[in-house]
Amino acid sequence: MSPTAQSIDLSPYIKPGDLVFCAQLGAAPQSLVKALIEQAERLGGVRFLNSFPLDPGDGRLTSRGVRYVSMDGFGVNAKLFQAGKLDIVPAHFSDYASLFHDGLLVPDVVFCTVTPADDARRRSLGLSLDHLRDAMECARVVLAEENADMPWTHGDSEISGDLLTEVFPATQPPDLWQSRPPGPVDHAIAEQVARLVPDGATVQYGVGATPDAIARALAGHKDLGCHSGSVADSFVDLVEAGAISNRFKEIDRGFSVTTALYGTRKLYDFAHRNPAMLLRRARYTHSDATLRNFRRLYAINSALEVDLTGQVGSEAVNGRYIGAVGGQVNFQRAGLASPEGRAIITLGSTAGRANAPRIVSKLSGPVTTVRADADAVITEYGMAELRGKSLGERAEAMIAIAHPDHRADLRKAIDGLA
Repeated sequence: MSPTAQSIDLSPYIKPGDLVFCAQLGAAPQSLVKALIEQAERLGGVRFLNSFPLDPGDGRLTSRGVRYVSMDGFGVNAKLFQAGKLDIVPAHFSDYASLFHDGLLVPDVVFCTVTPADDARRRSLGLSLDHLRDAMECARVVLAEENADMPWTHGDSEISGDLLTEVFPATQPPDLWQSRPPGPVDHAIAEQVARLVPDGATVQYGVGATPDAIARALAGHKDLGCHSGSVADSFVDLVEAGAISNRFKEIDRGFSVTTALYGTRKLYDFAHRNPAMLLRRARYTHSDATLRNFRRLYAINSALEVDLTGQVGSEAVNGRYIGAVGGQVNFQRAGLASPEGRAIITLGSTAGRANAPRIVSKLSGPVTTVRADADAVITEYGMAELRGKSLGERAEAMIAIAHPDHRADLRKAIDGLA
């Protein structure tokens, strides 16, 4: 009989004050997570480092003895932040492995999910790699759930069983993730992006409704390469449309490379034992040493807000932490440095039922990407070319792609730019 969360005793493995690192997304071992939340107070209190949890989060919000730590405000993390239960550690996605190895944020315990072992006693970490291997190498204890429904992915995700302290049987299939369906604004943005991207380019375009629309708009392209921090179900559609061949990539030629899979069984089944797909560590996928190899890299990222000078906010809005630093700056700078590439920021011109402006005179949260790294910004109203432009020229270009209802107020703010 498979163990329940109540039947897993974590006291032999976890000490008071330990930092527990948990694999993200569908790779999170749910029975271990539930057991930790239920036992944390009895264990003497722990810190729990987890990005983008997919569980509903009811237990997290009412838990005692747990202090949550994350690099992002995705999923239930946004509610934990508002409740004062989450500490944000802002860092570039490429830097988290260094924080572990340099002793600045060292995981004591790691939770992960693994496939059943093959004949060589090797396993795969499946859906999400990011910083997981590095955390495992630094930790005192590594606890895993073995899940027969976890896809076997190739690359850095393949591990020796010697890395694991204890393996428990999983009690449920991996969690699924699906973005909202793209709407007219997403498709309008996507069509403009697709017109910029040439055949043969290597693309990074993320996950979400707008990236899904971008994938659909790129379906008629030829010989694209994929090197991205994450991919979703729409990536499968793009491959099956014949748009991605990876034949012109300067490195990892012939392979689609990512570090995390955000999706449903459609993506999981596609990735399972797929020899043309590699999961690599984030310190590889997002590093300058890797990204500088691409001659024609099109880095396509999203934002919560962009100001009139080109500063990008992708972390917080009006005191609500709902995003992340993530890999935006890593890829933005790589797109700028790519001889034939571009660095593109996408966002709708307004947000929410109140149609709050997202092109603003001043960011309401921290600056994620500085204006010196600005290239192109796209909304449903057009594209602002910012690179090499003065502050005044940038303001005019940004006002032109703002929502018409907000352009007059933005124009009044031009005189205060500095």
